Amino acid sequence: MQRASNESRRVYEAWLKLRKNGSLPSLADWAAANAVPDLEHCLLVTEILAQPHDYRYLKLGTRAIEVRGHNPTGKTIRDVYQGDALAFVLENYDLAVANPFGIIDFSIEVARDHNFIELETLLLPLANDGRTPSHVLVYGHFLLR
Repeated sequence: MQRASNESRRVYEAWLKLRKNGSLPSLADWAAANAVPDLEHCLLVTEILAQPHDYRYLKLGTRAIEVRGHNPTGKTIRDVYQGDALAFVLENYDLAVANPFGIIDFSIEVARDHNFIELETLLLPLANDGRTPSHVLVYGHFLLR
């Protein structure tokens, strides 16, 4: 997290505070904490689907929608991405789910709305039972051109 923006660090630290005895926080824990209200517009949550292996967009902040140019709520990663982009996004989500401390991706990308450049993406697992990831919390750090 040393390279991460202050905003990504704040999201990560808020998520860490919700971990109890090594357990992952749940989506309900995260929502109740209202830990980073000024960054909610850049957050999104996906639900982990087992069959077929995919992730469904549950909730997106206004910036997360704006940079995509549409609201993918209710759609899956496979509905939204194709080809190499799909493989890359699925890999990041899979890595976040496999790592109890999530991941941060420092790939720099120009968003679909070309006014934004994404500098980093933080992906953190959430678990309804504290152990088995059920959701992924995502913070995208964007710069306005």
